[in-house]
Amino acid sequence: MLRRFLLLSFLFVLSACGGSGSGGSTPTPIAGTALQAANTVVQSIKDLQGGSGSLSTFTDLFDADGVRFSPYYHVVSSDLVLTKADYEGDFNLQNPPLKLWGTQDGSGNPINLNVRDYLSQYVWDYAYDTATVTQINTSSDFLSQGNLINNMLTFYPPAQYQIVEYHQAGVDPSFAGMDWTSLMVVLKRMGNNQWSLAGLVHGSWTI
Repeated sequence: MLRRFLLLSFLFVLSACGGSGSGGSTPTPIAGTALQAANTVVQSIKDLQGGSGSLSTFTDLFDADGVRFSPYYHVVSSDLVLTKADYEGDFNLQNPPLKLWGTQDGSGNPINLNVRDYLSQYVWDYAYDTATVTQINTSSDFLSQGNLINNMLTFYPPAQYQIVEYHQAGVDPSFAGMDWTSLMVVLKRMGNNQWSLAGLVHGSWTI
């Protein structure tokens, strides 16, 4: 009887641990149209960076399999993917560890940054909630144009994902528009007008 009780207890604990899935807890869907959902993501990042929002308001939007962070619009499978638990665990440390996010265009140097610095340099490098052109991309009509191949629609097929681009065309006239940047929010379909955050892609002029 004791052995049976212990076995049942073990199976209960095992099933409880396995219920979270490979990527963590199931996210609460972001409700609304794709544009409304993307605006929710953008607002959560703005508030986090501005100090008026909480980290969980941002990470609660993460897809269960995590968010792929791509420093350029040519997305590769090796781009870093972080789950809600991964991101929060590093962000909350006093000295977050450096992570390899990819390589810099042109120099080829590694992009070694902690999660806070990456967010500042390759996500919220511009106030994308204001003075930007916003569009939903379903074909090769991206506003981000450089010399890299934009493979986002291949990597994130429209049948399963929606990409919303926030584009600023440049702020310094001396650069003749070459200082443009973009933030592309990749949403994964979870149902009718229900989404999760699957990717954050940065766009800028490349050489």
